Amino acid sequence: MIRTDDVVELTRALVAIDAVNPALVDGGAGEREIAEAIGHWLGDRGFDVRLVGADPARPSVLARRRGAGGGRTLLLAGHLDTVGGSGDGGRRADAAPDGDRVVGRGAYDMAGGLAAAMVAAAGADVAGDVVLAFAADEEFGSAGMEELLAELDAARPHGAVVLEPTDLEVTLAHRGFAWYRVEYEGSAAHGSQPELGVDAIDRALDGMVALRGFGAELAARPRHPLLGTGSARVATIEGGTDAATVADRCVLVVERRTLPGEPDPAAELARVLAPSRPARIVPLVARPAMEADPGAPIARVVLDAVERATGAPAVRRGDPWWTDAGLIAERGIPVVLVGPAGGGAHADEEWVAADSLRTLVAVLRTVVDGFCAPR
Repeated sequence: MIRTDDVVELTRALVAIDAVNPALVDGGAGEREIAEAIGHWLGDRGFDVRLVGADPARPSVLARRRGAGGGRTLLLAGHLDTVGGSGDGGRRADAAPDGDRVVGRGAYDMAGGLAAAMVAAAGADVAGDVVLAFAADEEFGSAGMEELLAELDAARPHGAVVLEPTDLEVTLAHRGFAWYRVEYEGSAAHGSQPELGVDAIDRALDGMVALRGFGAELAARPRHPLLGTGSARVATIEGGTDAATVADRCVLVVERRTLPGEPDPAAELARVLAPSRPARIVPLVARPAMEADPGAPIARVVLDAVERATGAPAVRRGDPWWTDAGLIAERGIPVVLVGPAGGGAHADEEWVAADSLRTLVAVLRTVVDGFCAPR
């Protein structure tokens, strides 16, 4: 049972719980233990708590602190799971005081953000509701956030903050992504008589040349002020059977990183690859880019809260990677990101700065007070 209300000690306690995503690491512990620990902590402090999800071994946490009425509802969101790594066991065991840092798998990404949200929300006494949505499976398929948002559809929050680590800067935009399997077919022949076959690898090579040109086209487009340009690349190649046979099949996996407002990436990819005659282009997964209106109430209150807590104008930024904020924005909920300072995300030595956790609590308390005030 976690009993502390100190954000640094709470972060340390969360880091000590193994929450490796089993979709990434065979035998990973999953999110059940950390979800239950967070649920008990929040329940003891007056939240209405539910564990949500189709897989009982991998629940997400949905908790609500009800306000007095008449204010906006604020969503504070994050994820429970961590990636694996060669140093995992040792780093969890080292989730102990280390000067001004908490060191351990998931400390930066993102136990520190969860702990700050918990402490800030537990002290809330406002008109609007404060909802915590801590998702399973963000590091792989985002199934947890999709389930949480489905639960929230009936009473949609008015604004959201995602607590991914941002070094106390405010993320107003991030890229989306899409993955495709591009399949080329040919006909096999003996390698001594290649003219009797159709080489699928040759066709795939034409496709790769076209993708290189498309990458140059994307780089030449007008730059997004926070995100730069989109990209396209070949992630994997598989084809051929042996040295003496013309390949009758070749498969590329293509990754497309997208910007807010760009054309449909599937249609663009089909246009670019059409001259190379792929047999089929199979969408694997697609996630939307996100861009916040800096004048939206949630953005204004977060930017002001960071300035108040740090004594300096908030740094506005865009991130090249994707987060669950993309799904939140897709549901029509205005969202920005802010989180603690640290380093080593997805690395064997991961850490979060203790002072930044305390600052983040102050930021979030100001956000809660300002956003959830009577309208």
